[in-house]
Amino acid sequence: MPVADLRSTISALESLETRNYKQLLTPSGLTLFAAALLVSSLMTAPFLLSVSMWLLVAAGLWQATVSARRVHPHAHLLHGLRFAFVRFFQSPVYVALSFLLLAPAISYFWSENTAFWASQVRVRIPFFVLPLAFANLPALSSRQYQSVLYLLVWVMLLLSIGVGINFILHYDTIIADLIHGRPVPVPRNHIRFNLLLVTAILSGGWLWKRGFYWRYPWERTVLALTVLSLFVMIHLLSVRSGLAALYIALFYTIALGIVSAGNRRLSILALVVVLAAPVIAYQTMPSLQQRIGYMRYDWEKYRQNQGGTYSDAQRWVSLEIGIRLWMRDPLLGIGAGDLPIEVQMMANDHYPSYSLDPRLPHNQFIYILCGTGLLGLCLSLIALFAPLTVRAARRFYLFAVFQIMMFVSFLVEYTLETAIGVAFYLFFTLWFMQLGQALAVEKTAKSS
Repeated sequence: MPVADLRSTISALESLETRNYKQLLTPSGLTLFAAALLVSSLMTAPFLLSVSMWLLVAAGLWQATVSARRVHPHAHLLHGLRFAFVRFFQSPVYVALSFLLLAPAISYFWSENTAFWASQVRVRIPFFVLPLAFANLPALSSRQYQSVLYLLVWVMLLLSIGVGINFILHYDTIIADLIHGRPVPVPRNHIRFNLLLVTAILSGGWLWKRGFYWRYPWERTVLALTVLSLFVMIHLLSVRSGLAALYIALFYTIALGIVSAGNRRLSILALVVVLAAPVIAYQTMPSLQQRIGYMRYDWEKYRQNQGGTYSDAQRWVSLEIGIRLWMRDPLLGIGAGDLPIEVQMMANDHYPSYSLDPRLPHNQFIYILCGTGLLGLCLSLIALFAPLTVRAARRFYLFAVFQIMMFVSFLVEYTLETAIGVAFYLFFTLWFMQLGQALAVEKTAKSS
């Protein structure tokens, strides 16, 4: 290569690197970096997950300070902070989401175990700080929002490859564990992993349908194969809540297609495939066969009142205990801080065979009723339904199907009582809501 051409190439690369670096040093660049870090660390690094959420807060405050300077050229961070709170309180949806922090927080006044109360409130702090951040984040293009979902698909593919390799290397051990109700090993929490896998499958399918690719058109073919691989993986993992969320989401998708006059034939064909998929998976995947066999055995143990060491039986009993505890104080509940102690006492008195290590109520709504009663449930339902009032978000497929997924999760888990569950629900709810609004704005701009 001639020296002049080499110098020209080096200069172009340096210019590109400088431009990318400068783009990162903006509120928009920091927002994208933080979102990418969040989806990458959700199932891998709790510390980086916390860092990513606080980076989103920093991006929101940065943008608020920039906005404040348009009015007052010499505005500093304190002005930006005040501007951020003004924007937050002008956004009813974001304020309503903070009720999910308020609900357990107010139970301090009737909770005796303040240590557990503090841990529960700490887990829910993102319900204030992330809505505050998103109320102030810079507006991104729909492509920028989609690029984060694109990254999610590839992150889940890499994690699934690792899970698959480990499954092959320890096949006999893992199958034996499934017989005893233990899940296939995955990073961190197996239920959250499966829900994130469903989110990646649905996001990847939606991106493929829209014709999205990062740089080269052939990426769409690879994306389709990746989504299919993730679909196979979730059946291999055989986590029932994940499979239930996936198939309910798919039936919702097919229903949308049937309602749409242009997609009825394709939707009917998809319905046949979706109905056949679990049957084929059961016939070909020993892990799924073992999981279903264990579920039947567990149910029989529960009916015989011998399920003290079986996961499903413990879950059913946890719901019975939860309802009994709620009935003691329907309006305010027993106090979020006192739930573990009260569950243990109830198990000792009424379910002695389950008293060794009783579970907290495995249903988000019953969990809320126990700790904060009807007051807490009302505040929580206002928060959960508030994003649905945003018309552009409500009509956006990924937002709507994600809310359906989370409702399924709430029925079988106390999703919002763990840090990873809060981060998962809150980030994707807000991200899909913003993406739906961005698409609506761009559609309006094109039509005008």
